[in-house]
Amino acid sequence: MKTNILAVFSILILACNGLAQAKYETGSQEVGFTLGAAIPLTKTDLTALGGENEVAVKTGINVNGRYLYHASPDWAFGGEIGYAAFGEKEHDIDDSGAIIREDAKALTFEGMAKYTLTPEKKTRPYFIGGLGYGSLQQKAETRPIAGFSWTDTGTTEYRTNFDESIGALTLSLGAGLESFLTDSLALGLEARWRTIRTDKTVTDKITGGRWKIDDANSFVLTAGLSWKFGN
Repeated sequence: MKTNILAVFSILILACNGLAQAKYETGSQEVGFTLGAAIPLTKTDLTALGGENEVAVKTGINVNGRYLYHASPDWAFGGEIGYAAFGEKEHDIDDSGAIIREDAKALTFEGMAKYTLTPEKKTRPYFIGGLGYGSLQQKAETRPIAGFSWTDTGTTEYRTNFDESIGALTLSLGAGLESFLTDSLALGLEARWRTIRTDKTVTDKITGGRWKIDDANSFVLTAGLSWKFGN
């Protein structure tokens, strides 16, 4: 589904290549909104428990809102708010008779810099990067596998290992392609790598042991619209 949506956006960009030729100028401003996929890259190492070293959560949804001011036709600076909700993922730990479920959400606030290549052309590739503050909400829960139960109650519900909100430095780097539908409305595709530097150790509420929460790395693939105003 996500692949089909991005393919449609790609076709629209090519189709509108000759429809408009708006130019960014010094003093131009743009406000944009993007929607797409947040693809997790960080792994959870469960080999000590008899599990695997695998990606912690599933691909989820990512939304961004952005404002940029053009200091020149090619350079623009501003800020962005981003939100990613990753999908829950279960890890089977057969040797321990348990299933561990992980979940993660991220909220980021970044100062942005954008460099547009060949700004005079109709369809324009660009590079973009951000630096700022990110808040990661990460949760892990455990339940017994089929045929097992908690020894104290005889039940099989999920119990929380940890549920932590961690604030840390965030960094993103990427590239995109945009084309104007009108003199002020542009359609774009963008791919970025993002990291939230959340290297931290937390206490397991069930076992009393320690969990290491590594940096939250993801690949963000989005499509969206931006509105140019000002000069």
